[in-house]
Amino acid sequence: MDRKLLELLIDEDEMLAGVEAVSLVAFPAIETNFVYLSKDTPMTFATDDEKQLLVGPALIPEKRIFRIDEKTGEEYDVYFSEETVRQAMELFMREQRTNEHTIEHQAKVGGLTVVESWTIEDRKHDKSRLYGFDLPKGTWMLSVKVNNKEVWEQVKEKTYRGFSIEGYFTDRLVEMERAASKLCAHCPEDQKTIAQLKSIMLEEMTPAMVIDNEPIFTQLKHAQLWAQTFGTGEWTTMAINGRTHFRAK
Repeated sequence: MDRKLLELLIDEDEMLAGVEAVSLVAFPAIETNFVYLSKDTPMTFATDDEKQLLVGPALIPEKRIFRIDEKTGEEYDVYFSEETVRQAMELFMREQRTNEHTIEHQAKVGGLTVVESWTIEDRKHDKSRLYGFDLPKGTWMLSVKVNNKEVWEQVKEKTYRGFSIEGYFTDRLVEMERAASKLCAHCPEDQKTIAQLKSIMLEEMTPAMVIDNEPIFTQLKHAQLWAQTFGTGEWTTMAINGRTHFRAK
């Protein structure tokens, strides 16, 4: 049986959106390790005493990433489109988060800086080929300078093997679900009050359209909140004009 598949999106109108930091992890979710560059690495530009660079993918478009809902135990997959990957990269650089790094998504760590950031446009001639990567078009690549002796030694010992982004994608949706559950616990039962509440929520969430008296949203979190408040708690996807939309059940 196929697992549920969710496309993760970025809403730049939200106060918190996109990639907040890049974490060094033992087992990156995208299943592709970075490579570290030093004086012993056979790369033509790594000829200084020790460059201490980490080079690898931050996000690979269309790659399914396995997840488990901590609340329900449900298994599902998520993915980023090529457009969202580029949006994540541009937002990360625009907001100057190049010094934001953590270890295993927990402790913040200093002495790490993103010095290069790019997306693969031509997989055969891209710079990533120099480091042994063969990755899809649209992959977000990072080069991180490590001025932290302890972290660098751990990288050489393969304690950390890859990059893993952290930001407001899946985690943001989980928080929206929790907020919706709290709201439902006190939802009114009379139809007049429910209608007023729907009107207020629609003003805030602005659906893309209405079909059969049901709002259709471009943001998954809005469909989830609507489903938790007025429906079964479930939602479905639908393609309209080539774009993914969401509808509460």
